[in-house]
Amino acid sequence: MNLKTSLVKGGFHLSLGQAAAQVSSFVRNIILARLISPGDFGIAAVFGIVLQMVEMLSNIAAETLLIQAEDGDEERLQATVQFIRVVRGAGNSLIILVLAGPFAKLFGVPQATWAFRCLALLPVLRSLGHLDVNRFQRTLRFGPSVIVDAGSTWAATIIAIPLAFWLRDYSAMLWALLIQVAAATLTSHFLAERHYSWIWDRAYWKRITSFGWPLLVNGILMFGIFEGDRLVIGSSQRLFSRSVYTLTDLGVYSVAFSLTMAPALFIANISSSLFLPLLSRVQRSSDLFRQRYLACSQSTCLAAAVISIFFITAGGKLVSILYGSKYAAASTVVGWLTVMWALRVIRVAPTLAAVAMGDTKNMMFSNSSRSLALVGMAIAAGTGSGLVWIAISGFCGELLALVTSVWRLYRKNEIPPSLCAKPIMIAAGGVAISSFFAWEARTGWAMTIGSWLGCTILVSIAMLVAFPDFYADIRSSLFKPRPAAVVEA
Repeated sequence: MNLKTSLVKGGFHLSLGQAAAQVSSFVRNIILARLISPGDFGIAAVFGIVLQMVEMLSNIAAETLLIQAEDGDEERLQATVQFIRVVRGAGNSLIILVLAGPFAKLFGVPQATWAFRCLALLPVLRSLGHLDVNRFQRTLRFGPSVIVDAGSTWAATIIAIPLAFWLRDYSAMLWALLIQVAAATLTSHFLAERHYSWIWDRAYWKRITSFGWPLLVNGILMFGIFEGDRLVIGSSQRLFSRSVYTLTDLGVYSVAFSLTMAPALFIANISSSLFLPLLSRVQRSSDLFRQRYLACSQSTCLAAAVISIFFITAGGKLVSILYGSKYAAASTVVGWLTVMWALRVIRVAPTLAAVAMGDTKNMMFSNSSRSLALVGMAIAAGTGSGLVWIAISGFCGELLALVTSVWRLYRKNEIPPSLCAKPIMIAAGGVAISSFFAWEARTGWAMTIGSWLGCTILVSIAMLVAFPDFYADIRSSLFKPRPAAVVEA
């Protein structure tokens, strides 16, 4: 199968799988939000915070090495990575089990201690998954990983419906998560081609740690990025005596956070899976690498602008329609969270380019900049400021992270910032115009839809004017690689 056919097929599978997974998670959250109170939804959000914390604090991203490395198809390397995953999963489970009581007290829900103990099952269950589904991505075979991700999320969503009707509290989310992880692990073994095995290879271990230690630091920073704001909100009553945030506020904020995060992760995951193998293949060909990087930047910026314009103009209304009027307060933070996630999508391009070049420290440095947003969040919580200032802090941190990533890519790999500057400016212009129209058209669906369509068309035209060969460049850089001079290391 040639590159064009593989890419089209892989892109179709990724889009379909990501859409299925995001829709299922979205539906599950709507069901739970409508059937349980905002306070219970806040406790359910705490489960995600705890899981993300232990996972990100120990993540050396060894699975990524199977895709990036030239010898990533070696069976012994895969077996070593699988062994490391199991050790890590067992350690994470022990940490959650020991800290279940303190976690529950920190968030002011001692009655949920039993649920935090049950969460300890999740890391070890996840670690037993077969990594063949990751290895397949080397050759743009995304079907198995799509089946694992989408199938497990739909299984959890289907079971969440009767659970939510029956339990009517946060425990429905707990059991749904357990079912999702168990289903993903079993499916990965069913779709594997190799025999599942564990091996300890000292040489591979050194390579994995050398490749992954910046990603481990990055994981710690990622926790602050993805969960820091909700951690501040959920624990503010314990940490800041002047704070006015409650678990109800956490539930409201989590609704807006999840709503705006879903499309951003959809674009980011597809872009990462699709472009990382393509960029890695030409890491020694300067001209072709820059061409593919430019195509990646243009695509992510256009996608970020489209989803931002939609949620800026209609996000507040969607919250009330989908989740109910009890979450109407989320409309105050939807706009800022939207542009924050848009910047996250745009940052995918320089991040992937750096990883393809073997520079895993790019993510570490950019996320170090992003974590400075926690300072602003802590100040907002300590002074009792509104939730909107938590979201604004996240936006400022993401903007700083984007600048850091682009600058590091230039200094380390000599990729000019100008390659992504113009598409970023076009996306930013569209977001600014849509924000103006959203403010002027705060009522009425006709004006809302008109603003969204008008701004989306405007950004699309601007992208084509700025890059007349936009679509042709994407096709040629992805489907028709041209011979280029090899750049010596």
